[in-house]
Amino acid sequence: MKNYSENYWAKRAKSYNKTSWVKNESFIDGFLEMIGHKSFSNILEVGIGTGALAKIISEKKGPLIGIDISKEMINKINHNKITPIVGNAHDLPFEDNTFDLIYMRNVIHYLDDPKKVFSEIYRCLKSNGTYMFSQVVPPNDNISTEYDWLVGRDIHYPTKNEILKLFSIFNKINHNDFLLENQSISNWLNNTCQNEEEKQKIIDRHRKTSKDYRKMANYRESEDDIFVSIRHFMVSGEK
Repeated sequence: MKNYSENYWAKRAKSYNKTSWVKNESFIDGFLEMIGHKSFSNILEVGIGTGALAKIISEKKGPLIGIDISKEMINKINHNKITPIVGNAHDLPFEDNTFDLIYMRNVIHYLDDPKKVFSEIYRCLKSNGTYMFSQVVPPNDNISTEYDWLVGRDIHYPTKNEILKLFSIFNKINHNDFLLENQSISNWLNNTCQNEEEKQKIIDRHRKTSKDYRKMANYRESEDDIFVSIRHFMVSGEK
């Protein structure tokens, strides 16, 4: 994973579920709509975090395994239908053709080598197995550089075109956008920033953003917060 220490993830684990998108019901429903009423016997979540999504999927689709690099995140999971494992997505500790459903949500921007992870996911899928994916992306591919600068933290948020190139190894690809509207920047920063200096830097950058970004993101300011629409790109494919 990119340069994030165990201490970073230990701090994130304490407040991760308070970040508004994590448990947003309409967002989760939109994600699950991609697989409809299909049933699965072996399920894996890559980057399970605190298990917020896994709890819902395990109740709807059956028991699952979740892997995450952070033992602090994993330790937040206590559910009889979830088997959490500490491990690295770049080297999944599973045999070939193990799962008929693998899914990943908002993880790719933390990966050192997304192509390698996609290859590992493909390897672990059964023939005709489904890979379901969701990721925050810039409001438009043309402002990718500005979006990375806006968020800071030396993170690259992939564009939709970059994600679709990664999906080129899969078949029957379907995709759609999901817009989370009126998302509080303060909520996000309060639950993800390491210190007040980092928080203030990102707030200042939001206030300096271009007219194009503001229009695309439905940007608005209140007296003590900033609100934007966050675009998530949802994709599914089969092996």
